Amino acid sequence: MRVALRLKGGNGGNYIFATELPAGPRAVFGIHRASILLEWAIALLVSGFICYLLTQYLTAPILRLREASQQLAAGDLSTRAGAGIERRRDELGDLVRDFNAMAARIEELVSHQRQLISDVSHELRSPLARLNVALDLGRERKGNDPAFDHMEQDIGLLDDMIGRLLTIARLDTSAAPVPMRPLDLTRLVSQIVGNANFESHERNSDVRLTAHGQYFVQGNSELLHSAIENLVRNAIRYTEPSTSIEVLLETERRSNASLVHLVVRDFGPGVPESELVNIFQPFYRVADARDRQSGGAGLGLAIAERIVRIHNGTIRAENGKPRGLAVEILLPHLALDTQDSESNA
Repeated sequence: MRVALRLKGGNGGNYIFATELPAGPRAVFGIHRASILLEWAIALLVSGFICYLLTQYLTAPILRLREASQQLAAGDLSTRAGAGIERRRDELGDLVRDFNAMAARIEELVSHQRQLISDVSHELRSPLARLNVALDLGRERKGNDPAFDHMEQDIGLLDDMIGRLLTIARLDTSAAPVPMRPLDLTRLVSQIVGNANFESHERNSDVRLTAHGQYFVQGNSELLHSAIENLVRNAIRYTEPSTSIEVLLETERRSNASLVHLVVRDFGPGVPESELVNIFQPFYRVADARDRQSGGAGLGLAIAERIVRIHNGTIRAENGKPRGLAVEILLPHLALDTQDSESNA
């Protein structure tokens, strides 16, 4: 900043005094507010971008590994973590390689187990057929004997068990997609309940259906019929005499998805809380109340679980209050008009 003043000297002469003054501390040090803000903005932008890249580099493999582990836990044994992560030369790469090796080993063991069940079941069919022939010959030679009737019942139970084992093996190992079409689930459940009422009358019980509407799903009629019928027959087997089996059919929304909610509830002894998760495993039986005499071989719920999984649904069990067991199935709801369903039937 320049300043000029006109002054008069002592001898009467006129003088001009000129000087340059500083404009302030910002001008002295060359500091400007706009430049400071720009520099800070650039620094924050660069550091933020670097932090984002570093975060992606560290967390992306963990997220992919978590997703793969969830798929593996859901039953997709062929899932593997990303191949690109395996090539990393750090601890995350080691972790992914170990996970993939574990998943491959689990898939191999489970595949061998399923194949063994299928092979053994097929091989047992021939001896059973020969036993039936021998039983008929024995009756012809020895006449009617109560022992033959017991033998026929046992052979029938074995044949039914082998058939269920083959069903489980087929559902577990079949690579071909199951044919599905729009299906009126309300009508299917009504038919099952109507047929089951004849069996329940032997125990002085009945099966009651409560349906809040007509619901459709994309499914296989034969498989869903088998799964739901297993649940209803299982409930009839364990409910207390003179009680009713309750079947509820309704819709509900979860995570912005419309689902069909099916519940089959009995009023029997129930299942210990610690064993609720295991009752959908093949041959698993609760020793206290659901033994071999009353509960068969423990294959009905295992078949139902696999059928529901094929239909992208879920199945779970919980104890009712004050007693009994409730088995719940959730299936994706298909928005379909009645006329459209009848035209596709």
